[in-house]
Amino acid sequence: MTDLNTRLLEAHAKGDQRALVRLYAQAADQAPDTDTACFFLTHAYVFALEMGHEDTDRLFARLKAHGRV
Repeated sequence: MTDLNTRLLEAHAKGDQRALVRLYAQAADQAPDTDTACFFLTHAYVFALEMGHEDTDRLFARLKAHGRV
């Protein structure tokens, strides 16, 4: 997760929202538990909403499946 964390920090520094959606979703996929996964999914979803990303509905569905919306 260290490399992923570095890439997340770089994407934040650059303001690269497209990368942030992808990287937070990836972090969710690698999370050790549901709460952590949903934390990362929420971040991915917010960035997706802000930019009208094509994965917005998919991210929402993942959060909904865990009862987070």
